[in-house]
Amino acid sequence: MRIVNRPKISKAIAATYEVIVVFMIAITALFVWLTVFTPIGVIAGVIASIAFAFVTLVIILILASLYRTSYIVTEVELIINATKLIGGRKTIILRTINSVEKTVIPFGIRLFGASFYGGYYYIPSLGRAFLTITNFQDGVLIKTENGNYIITPSNPLDFKKTIEDKITNRPQYLS
Repeated sequence: MRIVNRPKISKAIAATYEVIVVFMIAITALFVWLTVFTPIGVIAGVIASIAFAFVTLVIILILASLYRTSYIVTEVELIINATKLIGGRKTIILRTINSVEKTVIPFGIRLFGASFYGGYYYIPSLGRAFLTITNFQDGVLIKTENGNYIITPSNPLDFKKTIEDKITNRPQYLS
């Protein structure tokens, strides 16, 4: 049986990415205009326009992936569906989980990923962790034999119970 959890998306996180997209589109349009109507130079204008258009596309992909984020619990694993732009899909074998606990979203130093969404972070009290967050309230810390994960499923206490039940009530043939 697969349990799919779609997290709540923070309006602040989504709005931040939306504002950045609008700003980047405006900057790209500005460089296109400068290329055509000023002596900026065709090569410089085209390069700047392409660079800003590329960055805009990446931000649009991150925004879209916020809405595609999901956490899937099966009989033997937890799958964190996230975009490759922050580290990609992660599969955690349930028997490797040491603990699951509700947590606040901690301050961390980003090592790789996208601010306000996730990636690899160094968290002073925890060490290195993979984060996939879509809001700032529903944090769940999962400590495993292979690393730490912080995710934001909807109803974090129910999600925690689901994981613990799967680990505790696993049929013998799946151990």
